[in-house]
Formats: sequence, structure tokens, C-alpha cells
Amino acid sequence: MGTPRSTYAPTDPHALRFRKALRHFPSGVSVVTVVDEDGGVHGMTASSFASVSLDPPLCAVSVNKPGRMHQLLHGTDGHYGLSILGQDQGTVADFYARQPWSVALDVDMDWQHGCPTVAGALAWFVCRKWAAYDGGDHTIFVGESLDYGSTPREDLLPLVWHKSQYHDLGDELARPGRS
Repeated sequence: MGTPRSTYAPTDPHALRFRKALRHFPSGVSVVTVVDEDGGVHGMTASSFASVSLDPPLCAVSVNKPGRMHQLLHGTDGHYGLSILGQDQGTVADFYARQPWSVALDVDMDWQHGCPTVAGALAWFVCRKWAAYDGGDHTIFVGESLDYGSTPREDLLPLVWHKSQYHDLGDELARPGRS
């Protein structure tokens, strides 16, 4: 699978060392989508998606402050989509990792309550910005999930980001003492 080009390239030695250490933590791959004031759909690949709360249903994503998506999330009506990508969606992740500022013309979208989500994603969330927190060079956007869903296909696996490459989950490991 492909490797996206980062929109942020640290030059500080400490930032480079920190980033290198973080490469050892695998994470799922998601896409944040938003509609701009002209009706264009914009997206950004994110490996920083996290669940926050079940009641209310909250999830978070970290967005680089100088980036276009940061401006869009602050400047829209507060609604955005989050899509968890499957192992067959590396090209979608690549597209949004390279061009988070561009309008998506070649990516199929599903529309939930007027909000775009990536078609065929393993799971999707329609969020309303609930809070935004300073996170250094990023803003941590916490969204209340107004609606959400997932694929009925249990055979599909998530796309995983590890050591600057895409992976699938691979085989399930045996756990001693469990049957």
C-alpha cells in the first residue's frame, strides 16, 4: 500500500526524535470530512481519531493548526464527518493525506444528515463540534456523534498505520488460557 506525504515536516531534533518514537504505535486510519461555504467537500486523513465518551457519545481528532482542515472546522457550522477506513481504502487515505486542502472530486461519499462520509468505510460518525482544545501545534476537536453506523460485513478489517506504512491487522494472536 502507499505511503502518504505528510503536510507537516518537523526540523527540530526533539520533534524528529519524538515523531520517530511515535512511529512504533499502530493506529487506525480515519478521514475527517467537512463541507465548505461553497458546498465543496474537503477531507483530511487522520490517525489521531479516538473515542472519548459513551454518554454523551464523543470522539476526538487532532488537527494541525496551520492546515486548511483546521480553518474549515473552525469556520463551518460545526458539523463534520469521521470515517474509519478499511484495509482496501489506502488510496482514499493517500488522497486526503496529500491534499487535505482540496475538494474531493474522485472519492465517493455517502451523505448522512447533510454531512459527507467516505463511502464503504468500516464505520462513520456525523459529529457536531462539542469542544476544541489547544494541543500545542494541533487543536483537539471533540465532536458529539449525532449519528453513526458501521458496515454489516464482519470480514472487513481496518486500515492500520504503523512505522509510516499502511498495514492490515494480520492474524489474530492466540491468547494463553483462552479458548
